[in-house]
Amino acid sequence: MPKTEKLESLIRDYTNNPEEKAEYEQGKARLIAAYNFMKAREAAGLSQRDLAAAAGVPQRTVARVELADNTSLATLEKLATALGKRLEVSLN
Repeated sequence: MPKTEKLESLIRDYTNNPEEKAEYEQGKARLIAAYNFMKAREAAGLSQRDLAAAAGVPQRTVARVELADNTSLATLEKLATALGKRLEVSLN
């Protein structure tokens, strides 16, 4: 069986429980946001330190965002604005 099918099977098995599924979805959303911030920062040609200075936050805050740690929407908004982007949050 290809590895992608095995991973999909593991995710399907893990998300059968509603509590585990909610945990999975939250983690997935944080990882996607972290990846998007990192890619936007890199595309702008900024280091974490540069972005932190532009946003008025410590460099460790940028690192935490890119590691998918919990952070406030206010902090994400500061980073997005410093990148010339608009933060969008949606409930689906």
